[in-house]
Amino acid sequence: MAKLTFLWHLHQPRYRTADGRVHAPWVLLHAAGEYLTLAYALKQTGVGGQVLNLTPVFLEQLLAYQQGRAQDPLLAALATPTSELSPQSIKDLVRWAFMLHPRQLSRLPRLRALAGQLAGAKDDEIPSRLPLPDLTDLQVLTVLAYAAPNARWEPLVAELLAKRRGYSQEDRRLIVEWLVGCPGKLLALYRELADMGVEIATSPYAHPLLPLLLDTQVAAASVPPPPGGFPVFRSREDAAQHVQKAQAFMAELGFSVQGFWPPEGAVSEEAVALYGEHEVAWLATDEGILAASLGHPVSGETGVAAELAVPWRLRGEGPVLFFRHRGLSDFVGFKAQELPEAEAAQHLVAATVSASRHLPAEGGLLVALDGENPWSSYPEGGATFLTRLGELLPMTGELRLVTLRQRVAEEKPRELTRLHPGSWINASFATWIGHEEKRKAWELLARCREAGAAAGGESWLAAQSSDWWWWFGDDNPTLLAPLYDRLFRWHLADALRAAGKEPLAELAVPVRKGETPLTVPLSRSWPTPVLDGRTTTYFEWAVAAWVEAEGCRLALRADGDSLWVRFEGASPGKVPLPVGVTLASGSHVVRYLLPVDRPGWCAVNRILEAALPLPGGNVLMVVDAPGVRFPTWGSYRLELLEVDEP
Repeated sequence: MAKLTFLWHLHQPRYRTADGRVHAPWVLLHAAGEYLTLAYALKQTGVGGQVLNLTPVFLEQLLAYQQGRAQDPLLAALATPTSELSPQSIKDLVRWAFMLHPRQLSRLPRLRALAGQLAGAKDDEIPSRLPLPDLTDLQVLTVLAYAAPNARWEPLVAELLAKRRGYSQEDRRLIVEWLVGCPGKLLALYRELADMGVEIATSPYAHPLLPLLLDTQVAAASVPPPPGGFPVFRSREDAAQHVQKAQAFMAELGFSVQGFWPPEGAVSEEAVALYGEHEVAWLATDEGILAASLGHPVSGETGVAAELAVPWRLRGEGPVLFFRHRGLSDFVGFKAQELPEAEAAQHLVAATVSASRHLPAEGGLLVALDGENPWSSYPEGGATFLTRLGELLPMTGELRLVTLRQRVAEEKPRELTRLHPGSWINASFATWIGHEEKRKAWELLARCREAGAAAGGESWLAAQSSDWWWWFGDDNPTLLAPLYDRLFRWHLADALRAAGKEPLAELAVPVRKGETPLTVPLSRSWPTPVLDGRTTTYFEWAVAAWVEAEGCRLALRADGDSLWVRFEGASPGKVPLPVGVTLASGSHVVRYLLPVDRPGWCAVNRILEAALPLPGGNVLMVVDAPGVRFPTWGSYRLELLEVDEP
């Protein structure tokens, strides 16, 4: 009988600086939302074969909230009686309230209406657009936007969702009290799940790119070196400290940990040897690493190669290596959201059973992915998908659900003669060192180490989180990129101060280049375009922002609910397809490939016209098509300008 394991990776970088201030509330908000959803679903179904990979830097932040050590401006704004909110607190509230996936916003019509009410408002106009009853609703709905999928397990959440609007100060007090309790509740659930047989794994302490910490030159195996080569950074001491500190921290919390998910699935032969020196029993990463190591694909449309179904060990030594099935993992992470949740669970189980029939006797499949990020884009926040999945898996009769700890005990690994260095993205390190900004960050890290920052304790480790490199460059646009840039530099400055050194002057200079502001007219009265792929009338695009690149033209306009997009090719009447549109609001990114992803809301003829849901809050945008990109570098920061006369 084929074996099956699910590994859920749960991580957040350190948003809290040395002064105790929390600069982004994602740990708290996701604790009330997606993290709680996964934990409750696993507890309800009791399904076997589950591994929770809990990063120490994530758990430490949960503890900081539980122990009252996190100075979170959003939490302060939520906890303040509405009539006592200062202008700054209102700004803090509005800043974070609408950084939601469109599906989260669509579940709460009242919150979407408040977003429309604030569309185009400047900071000093916000208080006048939100009378006290609206502000109270916003305080409550900010929490419910994340907590909504957990209504089936949380009576208070269900009760307040049913109320819809007109919340009282008592409602606000109760939901904030509930929110404050979520980090502690989550920690207790993780301990309970461990007692139920869920395997707890971890990652190096602050989630660094361990192979690049050991030697940035290893990137040359998968990334073309730039002129002048890669910046030089080598610190076995730092890498070992992350592993040792993770093991000590998890033991202190009472978790028995044998295995590690390497941050970003990043491995190299030197990194694997380091894990082995610290008696790590197993590691898991992406199938692309195995394929590159063996020199041929290990899965595809026709099934699964035997190599993917068995554990490996590098030259017979060190940790056992498992490689995830990318197709099944990516279905959960990126594709299942397109289906009704119960149907998506059925599809995954059927696909897994089908893949398992190609395995050798006693072979196994590993489905491994981020355990928080997908659920906000699911129709019901992932709750139905996860519970239905847990119900269906034991019923197949063809799958044996086991943890990776069990597989290590039961199976003899094959010998791998070489290990390709890379990460879960294309078996490469390009996402973390392939762009000039990313390389600049490595240079800054090296200079700070030379200045003594390595004696800076947790701030030094926090500066090495892979997340900061993820947001540098132009491949992962986010409205919060400037904040993440500052956090990286703040951690470095804090590390130098902790080491008794003065912060380097260059830490005051952003790593990133700024976004390009683009003013987009917002009109609720001007006729909306007819989606026919033609210039139907002059007026439909008369009130729009226009930009040009490589002979192509892009027009944008908004109406409070939708962002209207017009794209013209360089050759009259010919549109280069597909046209990709990436919209980022806060940490949420949505990408559309047009016309395929917007049937009924996109038309192509002589031009392309489309209507896209307008995310709440501020928005970054990138548009690309074969041979052209808007903007040429970076992203647009859309600035909505109301043009209707009062």
